[in-house]
Amino acid sequence: MAELTPTYGSVLRLDEAAEGAVPSAWGRPSVRLTVLFMALACFGLVVTTSSAGSGDFLPAMAKRAALTGLGLCAFLAGARLNYTCWRRHQLGILVLALAGLTAVFIPGLGVVRNGARRWMDVGLPIGLQPSEFAKIALCIWVAAYCERNLTRLSSFVRGFLAPLSVVGLACLLILLEPDFGTAVLAGVVCTIVLLVMGTRVVFILLAAAASLPLMHQLVFGVPYRLERVLTFMDPWADAQGTGYQLIQSLIAIGSGGTTGLGLGASHQKEAFLPGVVNDFAFSVVAEELGFVGSVALIVLLALVLWECLKVVQRSRCPFGFGLALGLAILLGIQAAAHVAVVSGCVPTKGLSLPFISAGGSSLLASMLAAGILVSIARAEEDPDSHDVRPWQEDMPFYERLATGLLRATARAVVRTVRNSFPQGEDAH
Repeated sequence: MAELTPTYGSVLRLDEAAEGAVPSAWGRPSVRLTVLFMALACFGLVVTTSSAGSGDFLPAMAKRAALTGLGLCAFLAGARLNYTCWRRHQLGILVLALAGLTAVFIPGLGVVRNGARRWMDVGLPIGLQPSEFAKIALCIWVAAYCERNLTRLSSFVRGFLAPLSVVGLACLLILLEPDFGTAVLAGVVCTIVLLVMGTRVVFILLAAAASLPLMHQLVFGVPYRLERVLTFMDPWADAQGTGYQLIQSLIAIGSGGTTGLGLGASHQKEAFLPGVVNDFAFSVVAEELGFVGSVALIVLLALVLWECLKVVQRSRCPFGFGLALGLAILLGIQAAAHVAVVSGCVPTKGLSLPFISAGGSSLLASMLAAGILVSIARAEEDPDSHDVRPWQEDMPFYERLATGLLRATARAVVRTVRNSFPQGEDAH
């Protein structure tokens, strides 16, 4: 008989096959995820090429094909590597992510586009956007931190102050670029992971209440963000100014009808809709493929999220559970936010549509995240072939060295302080 097996997430599941039975390839979550991710990548290749102007068709197709090839390499790397390697080097990954977020402010290295300093010039045809990879780095670090402090996550310092200080530092660097949407997205994803892993809700609620004045200032105290809120409420009040982009997006969505105008037949992409291949990619999907194509893409994204959450449910390792949860929420919220923005459901904010938008860094980061999720799924399908050691046995030498130096420094500071304040008879 099939047996009920408890997983780390305190959810009971029924074994998919009786003992001795060999499941089909499609019955394996890693295979289903791989097929869905490849379908999204192909969908993005078609949509991005179709969104290019009539004179840019071949260059756009060649560029996207090259990016898709690089994305496939990132996917294979993430899928073939044992996911615990990310835990082993979580400290180095975090340091690299913070260094990348800082490097964009270095003159000559950081590139300013549309008033924001979010990219690095690394000598390639495309700019590197560190914040896209920093979101994944934060998911890795938070999952590893939660695993190491499982029994102490209910405390204020270990479960709230320490992890959110690190996450807050990364979000602050992203906010200074400025990129308000990505900073909020990264902070929300990490907070959800901490809550699910054991951080007390009351700490998060108190912090959220305390941050309301700051959020009010960040939104209503910055002129262009306030304009976006006012435009969201009534885009037709300034149809040729601040409301232009949202109105053109709604026109594109409405023009598609049931089956769309056909691939490459979009009118809005030619000159009317700014940011059509990045921040408003879904608008072109709706215009060229219509209601049918839009629903098909949304269903495909929903299936990906469903399969990712099933991977989270099956994970027996705290790190794998937290990492899969973070990456699944990251992809899901970002996709939902993009669709909500282009359809006028929330104020305009530049968030790319995972696997679909033309941004190279976004595609590479999405494919890497997809590969890591497949790796976690493969580890649960065949536990014997995936060595998942306790984190205490999986620390790299440089982390052990850094930890030893920090402890030695802390002890030296304590001794110095004690010697500065003699006690007992010596104090007189």
